[in-house]
Order: sequence, then structure tokens, then C-alpha cells
Amino acid sequence: MRPRPPSPITVTSFAADRWFRAQGLPTFVPWRRWFHDIVPRSAPLIAAASVYWTLAGDGIDDFSFALHLLVETKDGTGLAFAILAALLTSLVLAWAGFAVVRVTLRHLRGVRRTAAAMVVIALCAAGVMLEGGVTEGAPAAPVAEALSIVAGSVLLVAFGGGALLSWATRLAARNLAAIGHMATIALPVILMLVLFAFFSVEVWQMASVLSWSALGLLALVVAALAGAVVLQVSATEVDPATLALTVDEERDLLRGTPAEGRPASTDPASTVGRPQRINLLLAMTLAHLVQAAVFALLLAVLLVLIGAIAVPPDLAQTWLGDPTSVHALVVQPLVVQGVALPLTVNLLKAATLVAIVSALPFVFSAVSESRYRARFSEPIVADMRRAILVRAALSDSERIG
Repeated sequence: MRPRPPSPITVTSFAADRWFRAQGLPTFVPWRRWFHDIVPRSAPLIAAASVYWTLAGDGIDDFSFALHLLVETKDGTGLAFAILAALLTSLVLAWAGFAVVRVTLRHLRGVRRTAAAMVVIALCAAGVMLEGGVTEGAPAAPVAEALSIVAGSVLLVAFGGGALLSWATRLAARNLAAIGHMATIALPVILMLVLFAFFSVEVWQMASVLSWSALGLLALVVAALAGAVVLQVSATEVDPATLALTVDEERDLLRGTPAEGRPASTDPASTVGRPQRINLLLAMTLAHLVQAAVFALLLAVLLVLIGAIAVPPDLAQTWLGDPTSVHALVVQPLVVQGVALPLTVNLLKAATLVAIVSALPFVFSAVSESRYRARFSEPIVADMRRAILVRAALSDSERIG
């Protein structure tokens, strides 16, 4: 007896689930289908996490040491480039593992897809356990590491964290040009901040006193302030109750979606509950914060390069004061694996401090400057409204939880 094919409604539901996750809206998927097809969905993340975990351990130490032997220099510059190359290589290989597994599984269907995903997960777990067993010599530790990677990845994917992070990452990669555009707009403010803050004695003294945990706490405060501004603006832009569209506008928004050709006769506001509203606001906020983080990272790297050239250790010590005083602030060279690099911890902290503070006016300009909104914010708002319409259209043929 031949198996009965799935109903059109079921096929459309699964396609809609994939579409909602791709839009960074996992809560739009009914909770009863959160664990559907979880093994193939979580296999790419498990592969990436396993590759990075292995390389970030003793593997990256061995790799950086090997590179250091090739480019060894007396001042530590060779080791700095070796460690940077090792870190970039580990990230690239982790991303490559994610992409290869994801593309491979997309070309498989049914039992073959699930079986292939299980093989990938088993190989990744075995690799983590093998590397941990060889380096640590404790049999229980590598097993716990492998189980943590697998279980953490599965839960992250099932509860939508993987979909949200993947969407935000793709969005940030697509909008790198928007960051350059925003940088030119915010350049007067950022340039003033850099000139009068980065090269000021007080900033270097404050940065030298602050610990890395304090800088991390400052980054969280800045992110909270920026998130509050974005939430306030986004709450009115993606409110389903204010979604008033004509028939032609609805048809245009639904084109190319799983609900194409299905006009939304149900009120969109009635199909969007509190979890979905939170997801909409979280997606909008995360998109802006990711862009701000990328901008701050690029600015910090630029400041480190400028500071390494324009602020030698002797000048930094002059700014910090007499090192023999009671409350002395001294220049701390950056030491990695016993080798002093041509950078100072004070420079890294000062650049990080200025970059974190600079991210706040960047976000303020992003939500208020009309040219940037048309380039970045408005397409995201259109995607969120399209998702609300798709959910309302599909609710006519299936009960959405």
C-alpha cells in the first residue's frame, strides 16, 4: 500500500514555518511544530560550534605557534599576526562547516536528510570528544563538552534563537554598505568625539582604571539605552492594529510568500499575540544593535591602528602620570604567551571605551535620519508587516497557535 501524500495544508504550513524562521520570527511558528525536523535544522549549528570549539582550544594554540615560527620577530609583531590569523581562520572554518552542512542537507529529503544530519552530529561529537580526550586526559570532560554543544545547539534552534541570530547576521552582512553610509552621516559627531576624547588625557586615565568587566558593563548599559530608543520607535511602526492596507497593497506584500494568492480576510491584529509582538520588537531591536556593534568594532580597530602609530608607550605614560606615585597608572604591554606585543592594554581599553560610547549616537542617527531609514529601517518594517499579513492569510486555512 502506497503511503498517503501529505495534504496541501500541511505542506504549506511547513513552508510557512521555514519562511517565518528565515524572517527572524520563530514565534510565528506554532509551538507544537518548534521541534519539527529538529535534527537536520540543528546539524549546521552543531557543526560550526564543534569546529570552532576544537580550534579555539589547543588547536588554535598549536596553529598560532606554528605561524609564529614562520613570521617570528623580536618585537612580537609576528605573534600578533599569527594569533589574528588563527582566530580568523577558526571563524572562517566554522562558518564553512555551517555552510557546507546546510547546503548538503538542503539537497536531501526525508529519511536521507535526517540520517545525514545524524551522521554529521555523531562525527562532530566524536571529534570534540577525541580532541578533549587527547588534550585533557579526563574521560568525563570531553563527553560533557560534546553533550553541551549538541544539547545547547538543539535547544537554541528549537526555541528560535538560531533563526533570530541567523536572520540578524544575514541582515548585517547585506547592509554593510548602509554602515558606510551611516558613518559618513554621523562622521561629524564621531570625529569630534574621537578627536576630543580619544586623544585626551582623562579618557586614557579613565580607560586605564576601568577593568574589562567594567567596560563590558558599560557596553550593556549603552545597548540598553539604544534598545529602548529602538523599541519606542518600532512599537508604532509594526503595530498590527495600525496595519491598514488596500487590496492591491496586500497582494503586492503577499507576492512570493507562502500565502500568495490568499487574501487576508482575518484581522491581522487578532492573529498576533503577545509572543509575536515581542518577537517583532526584538527582531527590530536586534537588527539595529547588530549594526551598531559592527560599527563600534570597525571604529575600535581603526582607533587601535591610529593609536599604535600616534601614541607610543612613552607618551601614554606621560598622560597617565608619574609611575612612581602612590596612585600610579602604568602602561601595561599586551603580553600573549609570554611575548610582549607592539600594543598596550591601555590603548585597547581607550579604543574600546570610545567605540562603545560612539555607538550610542550612531543608533540615534539610525532611527531618526531619513536617508538611513529609507536604506535600512524601512525595508525591515516592510518585512515585519508582510509577516503579519502572511500569518493572517494562513489563519483562514489553518488554526495558528
